Amino acid sequence: MKKLFFCFAMILLSSRMDAATTGTILGRVQDAKTGEALVGVNVHVLGTVRGSSTDMQGRFEIPNMPPGQYEIEASMISYKPVILKSVGVLPDKTTTVEFQLEEKPIELNPIVVLGGKIEQRQDEAPVSLSVIDRREIEQRNPTNLVEALETAAGVNFIGDQINIRGSTGYTFGAGNKVLLLLDGVPVYQSDTGQFNWDMLPPLDIEQIEILKGAGSTLWGASALGGVVNVITKAPSPEGKIMFSTSYGQYDDPYYSEWKWTDKRLNYIRTDISLSKQFGKFGIRTSLGQFNSTGYQQVGDFNKTNVTTRLDYRFPNSIHLTTYAAYSYIRKGFFIQWKGPNDPYEVDESNLDNYANTNQLNLYAKLALPISPHFGMNIRASMVRSLMGNQFGKDSDFNPALGQGLEIQTDWLPHPDHTITSGIQYQVDVGSTEFTGDHKGFFIGPYIQNEWRARNNLRLTTGFRYDRYQLVGGLKEDLFSPRFGINWKPWERTALRASVGSGFRAATIVERFLELSIMNFKIIPNPGIKAESSWAYDVGFRQQITDNWNLDVSLFDNEYQNMIEGHLDLIRGQIQFRNIADARIRGIEATSKMKHTVFFAGKRWTPGLNATMTYLDHENKKYHEPLPYRPKLIATIRVSLAVSAFECEADYRYGSRIDAVKIYPINKRVPMKFVDMRFSWTFKNLKAQVGVQNLLNYNYAPMESNLMPMRTWTAGLKGEF
Repeated sequence: MKKLFFCFAMILLSSRMDAATTGTILGRVQDAKTGEALVGVNVHVLGTVRGSSTDMQGRFEIPNMPPGQYEIEASMISYKPVILKSVGVLPDKTTTVEFQLEEKPIELNPIVVLGGKIEQRQDEAPVSLSVIDRREIEQRNPTNLVEALETAAGVNFIGDQINIRGSTGYTFGAGNKVLLLLDGVPVYQSDTGQFNWDMLPPLDIEQIEILKGAGSTLWGASALGGVVNVITKAPSPEGKIMFSTSYGQYDDPYYSEWKWTDKRLNYIRTDISLSKQFGKFGIRTSLGQFNSTGYQQVGDFNKTNVTTRLDYRFPNSIHLTTYAAYSYIRKGFFIQWKGPNDPYEVDESNLDNYANTNQLNLYAKLALPISPHFGMNIRASMVRSLMGNQFGKDSDFNPALGQGLEIQTDWLPHPDHTITSGIQYQVDVGSTEFTGDHKGFFIGPYIQNEWRARNNLRLTTGFRYDRYQLVGGLKEDLFSPRFGINWKPWERTALRASVGSGFRAATIVERFLELSIMNFKIIPNPGIKAESSWAYDVGFRQQITDNWNLDVSLFDNEYQNMIEGHLDLIRGQIQFRNIADARIRGIEATSKMKHTVFFAGKRWTPGLNATMTYLDHENKKYHEPLPYRPKLIATIRVSLAVSAFECEADYRYGSRIDAVKIYPINKRVPMKFVDMRFSWTFKNLKAQVGVQNLLNYNYAPMESNLMPMRTWTAGLKGEF
């Protein structure tokens, strides 16, 4: 620890010593139309690790730049990025630049980090990505992360388990083949591998990035079928108070005989956030409360979350970020319906199925730009979860604890090469009456080189080694290579291809859970093997006009030792087992369009967002479809904004699921949901009304568990 503080002090000292032989870049960023200063614009010196962001006056400063000629890029959500070329820097001199950014109605090629752990435009990435920006999240008015993600291309949920291109299916609430990151830091529960979708309010989200296919080479274990990175909002340069409140009321069931209570069933969520920078120090803190009666018996819950983000900028662009998120959840568990004629009720023996969950997420990230061409990022994190009262007593559960550390370096030995390398270490501990006491850890060094062979050609090669060790048990190793190419033969066309592998060791629950529930007994499988995959992806991205694009990809994901829940109906047993060989392949297409015209003295902005993912999946040994996976997922969203008014409609479709586990002979239907929203913006306030599941469609992705009926919604948000 002393060595670390010594190195940090030396970096601060060297930054002052270098000041006399280096120059400074000062600048200002304005709206090209109004001339107003733009706050929070990201400014990056291309070919280096140096950058800054604008303050309340739209100004920025990049000190300690060696003499030379540079290209500087300014980018911001809702604006077209601008690059200034041939910006000269002289020793002990200040160079002044100005940017004029033009607003655009849709973000077609946002800046992402999931493609290579470095910032790049989406059309430069060698892998398939989807991005949900802040404007889309605000317009959908979601109550949690699930509702923010459910219309993304290739994404669908079975219960609370996320699927990217059919990766996870449904594993009875244990184990995910998708890795969830918060600002690039893993946040899964150490014993189950599950996610807390209520850990932060939608009000705090700046952008969500979704990587399709194996991402273990850079992101580590659990990134088997994809990665979701939730990027939080930074503290505002100006003092800002934001609030959001949402109300929903559940309608009567489709059939009157299904109505199980005369009580009004509803939910309400309220969040408030305060954000402010004080010189080099910034703080953003949020408090949220989410209460619901539920739409099913034993479906009520109370959820509270508190989040705080602290930023501090030292000299020489050294940046420290710390984040804490605490959530408390008291909820009921609706396992299955009482019967087909009582789909919203449970058997009397299940009326006490309630659980309390306390979870604390912490991370700290230190960015050290040691020189213009070499930077280091150090990340430390902890996830602590405690559950009680679910099928047992409070004493049956002890806190599950996951602790992680990662050191990453970014080196630019040449303007055309970016070498990203690092090492990640994770320790997971779980202890319950139903699993016993267990501890596991993994360590994974990695390296990647992105080579800009030509201005329009980028080649990416990478490699990672993972070692998983269950203390007193199995040792498992995996080598994860990666190769990608991005070629832009024309300015508006990007072709890409990638191949990579993924790795996920079984969680403590998947290995050791022993529990009787309902009429089934879950039995342990300590010898279950880690699952791995190879992901192949070929695609293109075409910008048809300035406000319309098309993205198409072909993919093939080959899984070895895929972990699935095996159900023995004769013995009434559930056990997690390996499927030796499985395949999920298909085609995915996404198109976005939004255009602004002026008619009758008003601003009209129609929009269209359409996605389609076709999946061909099978257990290769028995040539059977994989359970809980549709073959076709599609969404269509149309919108129209007229001045301060906006209306939006979504149609979500999922084909009939071919295979399930518990009641395979029960009738199953496709998913067909229609949602509508209307909003009105007045100064700093936005009022919204809407309806979810407009047609009151009855759909059960899991047996004996219906999705919500028609729900009327209203919301109000604002900032001051």
